[in-house]
Amino acid sequence: MLSKYLGKYNDVLLFLILIPIINTINYHLTYSTIRWDWYTYTTYFIDTVQGYIAWGLIKWIILWLDKRIPYEKALVQRLVVQILATNLIAQGFIILATEIINALFGEGPLPISFYSYNLFIFFIWILVINGIYIGFYLYDQWLTAQSLRDKDKELRSKGFSVVLGNSTKHIAFEQIAIFYVEDRATFLRAKTGEQFVLDDSLNKIFAVLPEENFFRLNRKYIVHREQIKGYKKEINGKLLVEFDFGPSTQTSVVSRTNAPEFKKWFSITAPRF
Repeated sequence: MLSKYLGKYNDVLLFLILIPIINTINYHLTYSTIRWDWYTYTTYFIDTVQGYIAWGLIKWIILWLDKRIPYEKALVQRLVVQILATNLIAQGFIILATEIINALFGEGPLPISFYSYNLFIFFIWILVINGIYIGFYLYDQWLTAQSLRDKDKELRSKGFSVVLGNSTKHIAFEQIAIFYVEDRATFLRAKTGEQFVLDDSLNKIFAVLPEENFFRLNRKYIVHREQIKGYKKEINGKLLVEFDFGPSTQTSVVSRTNAPEFKKWFSITAPRF
């Protein structure tokens, strides 16, 4: 995502340095003997400018594909289209520009042998450039995942915040037994038996809870996994869930729609011994 991602791929300085290096390597691969005279310096400068323009075209294609075929939606299709499109456009530009410059200042069209070797080299370099941009994307994905992990870790370390007058109390998630609604008010009951009145609805509360620890049974209850003793199936496809509620045990219904999700969550989060 480093394009939409950190605001336009963080690549300008890299390619300002890389394009002349690529051009220098190309010269040594193409010519067995290089005489650094005014003609070589001129052609080297022209080829480097062409390289910057070709790189600009490649980047434009990648930015366009970021909007049309994002990596995360169709990875294989994106890679195939990106590699084909960048090669066709960049190499097409290089051939056209080379022929125009040679027609103006050279001795006519270049021989086919020139292209049969050089276009293969250009193909390799375009693959390298594509690899760099794919690396940018993967690195950004890693940064995003790392940021989410850090936020999740921070959230877990703080727990759930409860406002008490002018102060705020943080209750660790592991110390929370249940969130519930009663008489149109929302409550948090801790495993210690303490109860707190909350301002937020269960919808807002559930959005900030670690999903592996809590499940929203229905409109009235969000229960910690350790409080749930088990469940049984009802005839109509609903589930009757049994859980600890303070000093007593209580049951509540999970709808037929949410029953499959609950059973999957209950199985995945079962204690491992």
